Amino acid sequence: MNWNTVRIILVHELRMLVRDRRTVILSLVLPVVVMPLMLLGTRYVNLRRAKSLEETTYEYAVTGSDPAKVRALLWRAREILKEAPAKGRGDDDAALAKFKFEEVKLEDPEAGLKSKEIHFYLESLTGEEADALARKKEQEKKTEGADGDERRGGASPEEPRRLSGVPSIVIHFQGDRDASQNGQRRMRQLLTLARRSGRDALLRQHGFPVEPEQVIAVDSTSVATAGQVTGSYIGRFLTLFLIMFMLSGGSVAAMDSIAGEKERGSLETLLTTAARRNEIVAAKQLGILVVAFTITLTQVANILLYLNLRVIELPKDFIIEAPPATIVTLLLLFTPVAVLVASVLLMVSAYAKSYKEAQSYFFPVYLICVFVSLAAVLPGISLRSAVVIVPVANVSVAVRELMVGKYDWPMIFVTLAVMAAASAWMARASAKMLSMERLITASEADAADLAGGSALFPKHVLRWYALMWAIIFAVASNVPQLATFRRQLLFNELAIFLVAPLLMIRKYRLNLREALALRPVKPVVWLATLLAIPSGHLLALGVFRLANLFLPVPEQVLEQFSRNVVPRDLPTWQLFLWISVLPGICEEIGFRGTLLYGLRRKFHPVILALVIGIIFGLFHVTLFRIIPTGFMGVILTATALLTGSIFPGMLAHAGNNALGLWAGLHEFPLARLDWWFYAAAAVVFSLSMYIIYRNRTPYPGLRLPRMK
Repeated sequence: MNWNTVRIILVHELRMLVRDRRTVILSLVLPVVVMPLMLLGTRYVNLRRAKSLEETTYEYAVTGSDPAKVRALLWRAREILKEAPAKGRGDDDAALAKFKFEEVKLEDPEAGLKSKEIHFYLESLTGEEADALARKKEQEKKTEGADGDERRGGASPEEPRRLSGVPSIVIHFQGDRDASQNGQRRMRQLLTLARRSGRDALLRQHGFPVEPEQVIAVDSTSVATAGQVTGSYIGRFLTLFLIMFMLSGGSVAAMDSIAGEKERGSLETLLTTAARRNEIVAAKQLGILVVAFTITLTQVANILLYLNLRVIELPKDFIIEAPPATIVTLLLLFTPVAVLVASVLLMVSAYAKSYKEAQSYFFPVYLICVFVSLAAVLPGISLRSAVVIVPVANVSVAVRELMVGKYDWPMIFVTLAVMAAASAWMARASAKMLSMERLITASEADAADLAGGSALFPKHVLRWYALMWAIIFAVASNVPQLATFRRQLLFNELAIFLVAPLLMIRKYRLNLREALALRPVKPVVWLATLLAIPSGHLLALGVFRLANLFLPVPEQVLEQFSRNVVPRDLPTWQLFLWISVLPGICEEIGFRGTLLYGLRRKFHPVILALVIGIIFGLFHVTLFRIIPTGFMGVILTATALLTGSIFPGMLAHAGNNALGLWAGLHEFPLARLDWWFYAAAAVVFSLSMYIIYRNRTPYPGLRLPRMK
C-alpha cells in the first residue's frame, strides 16, 4: 500500500466534505449545537416543571368506609407541619412543608379523577376490606405476573408490610399525569408523617422511657470515594454516548463518501486512477475516522464543559477522577471501536445503491450498536464474564470498571485483542466489499433485483431477522401486555418465529416444502437423534462450564435467570408444552427453516452452521447464554445440513429443552457433574452424529456441497 497515495486521497476526501455544506451542517455543526441545546432545554424544562408542581394546589376527595379518620389524620399532619416543618422526610422537608392541598366534595371521586376535577382521591378501607384487596392483588400477581405496586397505588416498598386486619388508606391517582403522580407522592409522605407522630404520642402516653426516635439511630456510609461514585455513573453511559456520536457524525460522511458518489458518478472516476482499491478504502475509512473522532472529542468537551459549569443537575459530590493511566487506556479501547464503526458505516454505504437506501440501512446498524453498548448498564455484568468476547459490549463494561479505578489488566488486554481482531476483520471485509464490481455504480442492478420473488429472498433474509431481533428486544420486553411468561413466550414463538417466516414465504413466493426443509429421513436417523439429545445437552453444559472457567458468570445472575424462566405456578404439562414443544417447533421453523434456506448459498456449510448458531444464540438476548445456546444452534444446524430435513432438529430441540426443564424441576445438578460425565457425553454424541453422517441426505442447494 502506498501511503502517499492514501494521504492524497484522504486530503481530497476531507476537502470535499468541508466544501459540502450539507455534510458540514449535518455531520459537524448540528451535533455540536444539539448537545448544549439538549442540556439547556432539559434544565429549563426541569426547572419549569419543579416550579409548576410547587405552586400547584392539589385538590383531592375522600371516600370509603371511614372518611372522618382520614380527615383527622390530615388535620394532624397540617398541625405537625405548622409546628415543626423540619420533621419531614430527609431531603423532601422543604418541599413537604410547601405542599398545598385542598379537599373537594364529590359524589363520584373516580369520575372526578378521570375528568381531571381532582388530582387524586383517598379511599378509607376497614381491616376486612383491606384484606380482601390484598388477596385480590396477590391473585392478580399470580395470574397476570403484575408487580407494579406504585403503578397500582399499593404500598411503597419502603414501608413495612401491612398486618392482617389493619385498616388501610389507598391513594388513587393517574400515573400518566405529572401533577397527579407528584400529589399522591407528597400525600403519602404526609400521611406517613402523621402516622409516625401518632405512634410516638401513644408510646409517650404509655410511659415509654425515652424519645422514640432516640431508641436506635440508623446511618450508612459508603467506602467508595466521590470520584468512584462519579466514575460509576459516567462509565455506564460513556461508551453509549461515544458510539452515538461516532454513528451520527460518521454516517453522514460515509453515506456521502460512497453512496453519494455513486449517485454523482464520481466513484467510477476515482477507481480509474492509479490508486489501488485498498488505498481508496483506507483513505475513505480514515476520512470517516477523522469525522467520528472530531465529533467525539467535541461532544466530550461539550459534556465536560457543561458538567463543570453545573448547567444540568448533578449528583452530590460529583467529581471526575481520570488519571493518565485511565485516559491512555480509554483511548486505546476506543480506537478499535472507532475503526469498527467506520468500517461498518463504509460497508453500509458501499452496499447501498443510493444515498436514500443507505439511510434506510443505517437504522438497524444504529440499533444494534446502541444495544451492545448498553452492556455496562446491566447489573451483575463484569469484565470477567462472557461479555469480554462480545465486541463493543466488552469495551462498555471495561470503561465502567476503569472509571471506578478497577484495572483488571488481563481482561483489558483480552478486550483489546477481541476489539482489534473484530475491527481488523471488519476493515478487511469493507475493503473486499468495495472491490466488488456490482457495488461501483448505482444504476447497475443484480439479476436477483430484476427477477424478484424467490431470487431476491437470500439478499433480504438477514434484514428480516434483524427486524425480528429488534422487535423481540424493543417490543416484547417493554409492552406491559406481554409481561407475563405465557404471553411473552406466545408472542416470541408464534408471532416472531412462526408467523414471520410464513410471511416471508408468502411475500417471496417460496416453495413451502423447500423453504422449511419438510423432507422425510431414514429411520436410523431418528434413533441417532434420540441418542444425541441427552449427550448433546450434557456436552453443551460442559462447553458452558469450560467457558465459565475463563469467563465466569455471577452465580446470582444464573439463579435469577432460573427463577424468571421457569414459573412455579404452572402445571407440569403446561411447562413442557410452553418451554419444550412450542420452541422446538417454532424456533426450528425460524432458524433451520427460512434462515437456513436463505443463507444456504452464501457460506460454506461449516461457516453456515457457525453463522446460524451465532444468530440463534443472539436471539436469546442474555449475554451468558450466547455460548451454550449458540453451540446448540450449531449442532441443530449441522443436523439439518446432514439430514436435509427440519424434523430431526425439532425432535432434538424439544428434547433438549425438556431434559433441561426436567432437571430444573427435580433440582438434578446436570450443570455440576464430574467432568468425566461430559467427556462420556462427547463420545456418545460423536457416535450419534457419525450415524447421522453415514446415513446423510445432504441439504440441497448448498454453496459447496462436498458431502456425497
